[in-house]
This record gives sequence, C-alpha cells and structure tokens, in this order.
Amino acid sequence: MLVNQKYEIFPTEKQKETLDRWLQYCRQTYNSALLDKERKYKQNRENYNRYDMQKQLTLDKRKYPFLKEMPSQPLQEVFVRLQKAFENFFRKNARYPKRKKYKEYTSMTFPQFGFNKKGNRMAMSFSSNGKLYNTRLGEIDILLHRPLEGIIKQLIVKRQGNRWYAIFCVEGQAPPTTLDIHNAIGIDVGINKYAVLSNGLEYENPRFLRKKEKQLKKTQRRLSKKKKGSANYFKQVQRVRQLHEKVGNQRRDFLHKLSYNLTKEYSVIAVENLNIRNMVRNRKLAKSISDAGWGMFRNMLTYKCERNGGVLIKVDPKFTSQDCSSCTNLVKKSLSIRTHICTKCGMILDRDHNASRNILQKALDELLTITE
Repeated sequence: MLVNQKYEIFPTEKQKETLDRWLQYCRQTYNSALLDKERKYKQNRENYNRYDMQKQLTLDKRKYPFLKEMPSQPLQEVFVRLQKAFENFFRKNARYPKRKKYKEYTSMTFPQFGFNKKGNRMAMSFSSNGKLYNTRLGEIDILLHRPLEGIIKQLIVKRQGNRWYAIFCVEGQAPPTTLDIHNAIGIDVGINKYAVLSNGLEYENPRFLRKKEKQLKKTQRRLSKKKKGSANYFKQVQRVRQLHEKVGNQRRDFLHKLSYNLTKEYSVIAVENLNIRNMVRNRKLAKSISDAGWGMFRNMLTYKCERNGGVLIKVDPKFTSQDCSSCTNLVKKSLSIRTHICTKCGMILDRDHNASRNILQKALDELLTITE
C-alpha cells in the first residue's frame, strides 16, 4: 500500500524564491493547458489529452527558455493532475476544473526520487548527510522526525503559508486483512457529538473553527480596512492565513489521533456513506459540517484500516436514525429530537447511539452476504 509521510523542510530565502518561481511555472502551465483543452474542444470537439499537452510543452520550452530553469518532471506532472481533475469531474466527484490562482496552486510533484539503476541522481534525492538535494537548489534542511518506512515512490514539495513541507509517497507492505466480526464497531458522526460508537462511547465535537471565529472576524475586519497592496495589507493577510492554518492543523491532529485509536482497537469499522457535498448546501449547517471534517475523517479511517489489517465498510445512511436498532420499527423524528423512543418495543436510547447500532448491523449484514 502507498502511504504519505509529511516532513517540514527549511529552505534558505534564495531556495524559497526558486521554489516559489517553480510553482508559478507549474500554475501557468496548468492554466494554459486547461485553456487549450477547452478551446480545442469548443472548436473541433477534439480530445486534447496529456500526451498532446506534453508535446505542446516541448514547443513552449523553445519559445519560453525560462521553463528550462526547473526540472521537467514537475511540469509534466501538471498534465497528470489536470487529467485527474477532469476524470473526477466526469465521475461527479468534483466540480469542473478551473484556472488556479496563486494561493490555490501550492505543490509540485517529483515522480522519481533517489538514484536510478545506473546510479545517477534523480531530480530529488538525499545527500550523504541526510538533507534533501536538487542539482539546481543544492541541499535543503529537513526535519526527519520519524523514519521513512518502505520504498519512496515520489516526492511532493508543498508551500503552506510561510512553511514548506516534503511529502514522501512511500510503498510498504500492508498486513493481511483480518475480519473479526466480534471486534466490530459502528460510528455515527454528528455535530453535537462528533462521534458516537455502537458500544455507547462518545467523542465530543471540538469545534475548532467556532472557537477561533471571533478572532478570525476581528483579523478579517482589520484586513478590510487596510489599503489593498500595501505592506500592512500583506502583513494582515498573513495573520488571517496563520489563523486558518492553526484551525486546520488542530482539526487534522484531532482526526489523526481519533482514527488511529479506532483502527488500532477494532477490526471492522462501519460508517455511513454520506454525500457531504450535498449536505453542505444547507446554509444553516454548512459551516458546522465543514468544521467537523467528516470527509477527512472517513479518508483517514480508510487507509488506516488497510494499514492495520482491518476493514472499513460504508453503509447506506437511509433510515439509520429512524429505524429502531432493537426491533427495526420505523420511528420518524426530526433533527431536533435527540432521543429515540420506540412505540413498539419500548426502547429508549440516545438518537446517535441508536443510529450507530443500525450502522453496525447494516455492515454486518453486508459482510454476511459477501462471505456467503
């Protein structure tokens, strides 16, 4: 299996300028390829694929010599990124690809790392003293706070605010999947309580964005009063960006720890296959749903279950909150009603706990049909 491992790097000011310039070349190439693809389709209904884009890049390098300043592979990976964006759009997993602004294009990919079979260096590698090395950039300090486990397949260099990170895509051996239905759990995610397990355990919603909302409003109000383009304007932009980065880091830290503990403890984990893109259309709940990061949590559970030899099952969310987990009787209730009371069997249970038990039962039923 492939796992991403993220480390902070510390380029010099000159290296930062070079990396930032390379990112702009990648962004401009992305936008140019997108415009070419749209134009060719409108004019001749022509399918302009990534191989055609690579041919155009060769011609562009003759016309614009500055494109030769950076390694060729990150520029070619731009077209792979654009192709995936269109594939996700046609699968209805994402919106139509749009031209990227400066703040939206923050990473570049080096698909090869280390040394080739002949012993020659790739575009990015480690130097003899353990630092990142590129022939044009030289050595870059890196904080390897944990060992790299497995074969490095590719490297992503990412700009995040004022910081830079190296993300290694590492290939390792996943343990065999063990399906122990006696060690299974159902999880119902929510806004009042972040997660309620089918065994009754509850995890409170930390609401990181809500806690910082007052501070964010204050900094954004100050930003609106600054003269756009001035030195003070950019300083205030940086303050706003740092607050958003803080919230994002807190959320990821909470979700990583929660997903790690759950996948270590349980062999089978069941969650609802929620259509989050449709749910955030609700203007009253959109901010709370985005703050919760349900999609991120589900993605973390997916790869951590695989890494720990477990399995994640996504079940249909239909009627998980309405059905009685004891007798399957349908008990209709609005979102404001937080207690499940069954008129048939008399069961009284917390609404979310009842839903998590239904989620687990649906997952076990799916497993039984697969094994049969």
